[in-house]
Amino acid sequence: MNAGATVTVPAVDPFDIEFAEEVIHLSHDVETGDTASIYVEEFNDPHLNRGSARAVGLRLLALADEWDRIEARPKLRRLPDVDEELRERDV
Repeated sequence: MNAGATVTVPAVDPFDIEFAEEVIHLSHDVETGDTASIYVEEFNDPHLNRGSARAVGLRLLALADEWDRIEARPKLRRLPDVDEELRERDV
C-alpha cells in the first residue's frame, strides 16, 4: 500500500474508541508544555480484536494530525510592556 492510498474503515464500536482514548495520549514536555510524543500505555491484554485494532490505529492517526496542527499554529508571545499598558486601560 502506498502513502497516498485511501483506506475504508468500517464503523468502530464506541467501546473500542473509548479503549483507544484511555490508552493513547499526547504527552507534553513538563518545562515548556510543548507536545513531546504520543504515549501508548501498556495494554492489559496485548491481543487486540479487529475493532480495537482499528480504534487504536485511528487514534494514533488522529493524534499525529493533531500534533501537526499544534505545530503549525503561530506561536504568540505576550510582551510584558503591552500587558501593562492593556491592564492600565479602563475598558
